[in-house]
Amino acid sequence: MAFVASPSEGISVIDVPAMKELRRVDTGALSAPHDVLFAGGKLYFTAEGYKTIGRYDPAANKVEWMLGIGQDGTHLLVLAKDQQTMWVPNRGSNSISVIDGVAAGPPKFKTTAIPVPGKTPEGLDLSPDGRELWTVTRGDGGVSIIDTASRKVIQSFSLKLTDANRVKFTPDGSKVIILDGGTGTLVVVDVASRKEIKRLKLGTSPEGILVPPTGGRAYVAVNGDNYVSVIDLKTLAETGRIPTGRGPDGMAWAERK
Repeated sequence: MAFVASPSEGISVIDVPAMKELRRVDTGALSAPHDVLFAGGKLYFTAEGYKTIGRYDPAANKVEWMLGIGQDGTHLLVLAKDQQTMWVPNRGSNSISVIDGVAAGPPKFKTTAIPVPGKTPEGLDLSPDGRELWTVTRGDGGVSIIDTASRKVIQSFSLKLTDANRVKFTPDGSKVIILDGGTGTLVVVDVASRKEIKRLKLGTSPEGILVPPTGGRAYVAVNGDNYVSVIDLKTLAETGRIPTGRGPDGMAWAERK
């Protein structure tokens, strides 16, 4: 199955081999679901309009719970490898929320909001070793790094981007890929030195980014030009373009058995 969130239409549950929508999950009027993340047989989702995250059980076809974050603009989801800790950016509150005990469900939650410098944090990703969370701020083109143990921002710096909207680690943890939707640019940062090592012009409004677990390549949804750009992570060059329908954005990787 695949799960696709639409802020106006709910969450579509799709049979991938049949290329057919099975059903649509109603997350509530004006709930504005945006991001989805499947783990442990459950689907986590953001409901930005309600300032919440939720969890859906596909087997039972029901929303199990909704958790109020108490922050504005709850937008994306990142889950630690142990599936116990979730990280969520809050665009309107300039914060990152940490939800401990998320897999256990209510009332085991513990939610903490971490203020970040800059304006409008949105893109975020955990380092493969789980020690750092990087987030980029759309309002000022900044990067903030959170130490996951202390839950504190340990470093911030500016890349002078106009619309930094997504960030993704390479599987080996050596590099971070950042998208600048305003200039249509992909920026590569060396994790150890925190220095920019590459800036690659793509197209209009790159928004989605996917790095498969196998590594080697990155895929970037170039929303304004209707294609997915293929990036070689060794040469840091664009090697191909995959035409899509209008406005590509979110992507997911499916392993074939």
